[in-house]
Amino acid sequence: TYSLSQELESHSGAVRTISITDNNILLSGSWDTTCAIYLFDPKDHRYVLDKTLAYHSRPVYCSCAMLDSKGFFTGGDDGKIFAIDVIGNPLLMFEGHQKAVNSLSQCIPTEFASGSWDGTCRVWDVETGKCKHILGDHSHAVSVLTLPNGMLITGSQDKNINFWNNGQKVATFQAHGDIIRDIIPIKDVGFATCSNDETIRMWDMSGKLLQTLKGHNGFIYGLSQTSLGEIVSCSEDNTVKVWKNGAFTDSISHPATIWTVKVNCFGDIVTACEDKSVRVFTKDPVRMASEVQQAEYKNKCIAKSASKLNVAELPDVSQTSKIIGKKEGEIKLFRNGNSPEVHVWKMEGQKWEKMGDVMGPAPSQKDYYEGDDFFPAGYYDYIFNIDIKNQGEKKLPFNRGSIPLEEAEKFVEREQIHRVFVEEISSYIRNNLDQVQTYMAQPPPEPVAPVIPIAKPEPKPEPKKTKHFPMTFSVLYDSINTDNPLKKITEFNALIKTNEKFKQYAMTLTDEMTLKTLLETIKNKSLYSTSKFTEQQFELLEQKLLKWPFENVFPVIDVLRMMLMHPVIQAFFGTYEKGVDFFTNVLRCLKPEAPDPLIITTLRCMCNMYEGNSTAYAICLLYTSDAADDTPCVDLGGRRIIKKK
Repeated sequence: TYSLSQELESHSGAVRTISITDNNILLSGSWDTTCAIYLFDPKDHRYVLDKTLAYHSRPVYCSCAMLDSKGFFTGGDDGKIFAIDVIGNPLLMFEGHQKAVNSLSQCIPTEFASGSWDGTCRVWDVETGKCKHILGDHSHAVSVLTLPNGMLITGSQDKNINFWNNGQKVATFQAHGDIIRDIIPIKDVGFATCSNDETIRMWDMSGKLLQTLKGHNGFIYGLSQTSLGEIVSCSEDNTVKVWKNGAFTDSISHPATIWTVKVNCFGDIVTACEDKSVRVFTKDPVRMASEVQQAEYKNKCIAKSASKLNVAELPDVSQTSKIIGKKEGEIKLFRNGNSPEVHVWKMEGQKWEKMGDVMGPAPSQKDYYEGDDFFPAGYYDYIFNIDIKNQGEKKLPFNRGSIPLEEAEKFVEREQIHRVFVEEISSYIRNNLDQVQTYMAQPPPEPVAPVIPIAKPEPKPEPKKTKHFPMTFSVLYDSINTDNPLKKITEFNALIKTNEKFKQYAMTLTDEMTLKTLLETIKNKSLYSTSKFTEQQFELLEQKLLKWPFENVFPVIDVLRMMLMHPVIQAFFGTYEKGVDFFTNVLRCLKPEAPDPLIITTLRCMCNMYEGNSTAYAICLLYTSDAADDTPCVDLGGRRIIKKK
């Protein structure tokens, strides 16, 4: 049986995906928007964190190792796919999906396939980044599997399996009773699928059902296969199961939902878990964790399982003499009346000994939902009532183990309300999983009279109009257009590379990827409540782009102007050092010899700084501090900022 080898805790959010190359390089992707790369240390027999990557602007949902083991593909909620090498350098970005990318597969060196929440599968050219085929006719999240002969297999929420050849559907059939979550190849057999219907099904390549595996008590999210032909599955029931000859031979407990499972070159099982951890399980004593670590891990699993227990389904304590344990220290739960008890197997004496009682809340009864185009009919742990203004209450069914953000996105799309409410609704779900109550959500304001009267504030006297300065209020330049700055910066970067004086500030391929993700964050205003800028993006601006010559820097200043519209920018300027240092780089653009377009763009940028407390404070600090003495600039008419040269 498998035992814990190690726990990797490099993420601050749920780990959604893992991939492993043939030479045992491990990548994990997380809800915290980052990916992590781990290298295997043969001396300690452990994975070690090598670096953390922040190319995605939203949660990372899926990944796959490249066929040549020279890198990975990653896909996320931002709709983007990145190709990266094994040391984390970006190679190419693939754009086209309109929603989150949830599945990736490569079986031919020149192409790979992706599945998305937009209901499509796309086939991509690895070298050019261009989309070769768009395969539609799916329902929501699409799972994909590529085959060596160039064919594709897809599945989605419509419960169907589809065969594709050269962009054309050649066969389809209903394979499951619920959403199809994963599809993997099975050597010398065909392929296997898993579903929310809690089953794993084995198929030959003609679509004939060969076997159905049952044993999980929850949605099954992922599959893998060992070199011995065993199937490995992971589920929201907090277990990984190993299957052989139609039955599971091992069950590995976890403290939370497992989203992805893989098998590495040693035959060890690696899992991605909702509790922010990547775990490795092994049969080799050399790679096993210490007895203390294994005992701590078992206790963690037992504690977490209390809230999910269905006591009625546990074997009665009177059966302890009839149930034989598999190994020393095996943990099993028994029912004593209406209370669950923890027992441990003792090889000496061949008996179960009671360890203690399981304490936790009773499981809630599931409620039936009649189903719609977005949420299938069935029993759910929760059915939330969402009150939409002018439309009444709408039902949002939810199961433990599901992702609140994904379910909120489905609800918003079903009800055709603005995406600005996605984060609010998902936050409501997360905060109210133990108590259902009504949540009030209103669509974006329309040009009509408000339903609830609001007292009108006293009208403020209009400022005296004058054609001269000073102005009595700040002007906000809030237009967002990221295409033109990107085009100009790319054009100017080619010139910078040939400029001997400034070529050290030219962007690399990695920098270009960083700039594109920055601009995408600026562009998606509907996601401002959750999106953020990364340290790499700030460093690119401050250490390279803002140091470009006057004739080339104005599109960079315009990017900064647009960044100032994002609420997260206030946190960056929250410290004296960051705010003043960054602003000093901007002020240099107001030299008398600067071209007029640059001066105008810089002044607009400064106006936008007055919209936030931290950014305005940064201006005031520089305006009145000794930092200004080192800043050659033009006089803005204040007490002192300025030192002309």
